[in-house]
Amino acid sequence: MAAQQAPTTPIAPSVLVQTQPLVRQKLGASLIGYGVVAAAASQVQTLSVPSASRVQRILVSPGQTVKRGTLLAEVTLDPNAMAATEQARATVGYAQAELRRVEGLLADQLATRTQVAAARKTLTDAELALRTQLRLAGSPAQRISAPFDGIVVALNAAPGDPVAANAPVLQMARGDGGRVNLGIEPEDSRRIVPGMGAQVRSVFGNDPPVDARVTQVLGMINPQTQLVDVVVAMPATATARLLPGMRVRGDIQVQTFEGYAVPRQAVLRDAQGWYVFQVVGGKAKRVAVKTGIEARGQVAIDGPLDAAAQVVVLGNYELADGMAVREAAK
Repeated sequence: MAAQQAPTTPIAPSVLVQTQPLVRQKLGASLIGYGVVAAAASQVQTLSVPSASRVQRILVSPGQTVKRGTLLAEVTLDPNAMAATEQARATVGYAQAELRRVEGLLADQLATRTQVAAARKTLTDAELALRTQLRLAGSPAQRISAPFDGIVVALNAAPGDPVAANAPVLQMARGDGGRVNLGIEPEDSRRIVPGMGAQVRSVFGNDPPVDARVTQVLGMINPQTQLVDVVVAMPATATARLLPGMRVRGDIQVQTFEGYAVPRQAVLRDAQGWYVFQVVGGKAKRVAVKTGIEARGQVAIDGPLDAAAQVVVLGNYELADGMAVREAAK
């Protein structure tokens, strides 16, 4: 009679998974907008002439970088302004002659001291009017030079154009930083407040981004883009890489988180809520978690996690709580 075999113990099933340590990370959620670099309004200066003139020469072009003292334009005094100056000079000459005449009559006792005082007053008023006209008109030929190192932003006149008194001839901007109006979807703009950090980079090339800061969130939709403009200010060092007129992308940091974060595929959800699996003693342990912000493929999680246990990042769809696991070689 054959010997009876001892019953064999069935091997418990196990699942091959890939794991990684649970580590604390810093995540930031951002909103993306696009815009064009412009000079900050506070850094733009309009150059003009004090009286009506005519432009003779423009010696620069928009976007040109110039040093302080560089000749930018030449203008000549308008004929009407020159005539007003000559008229003021003639009035002074007439007042001087009239005063001498009245003083001579006074010496012959043919005029009164009151008449002499009135003539002196007329001369004083005429001299004041001439000084004012000379200050307004300036010299017949004027040269407009750069008042500081910067960039020519715009030309408001061309050679031969008449220019009214104090009307702009050209505009310059200091090379001290800049600003960008980033277009943001209206529903997202409510999440942005002044003071938030941002990173700005050219839409072309792979240069490192420039750190910037939100200064304003405009309260209306831009009719051209149908987006809300968010004003971002950049530091002076940005002008070396991001020139006015350059198209850029801005990432505005609207939320930050520092804590446990895992790859997006490590987090599962069922009727009971969000959860992850950790490996404890060679077995899968289900841990209920709350999820937070998501950035760069990582998700912030919070819950009764074991900081020393590995988190399952692949193969978790096949697991159940307490199931044996085999960790893939790393």
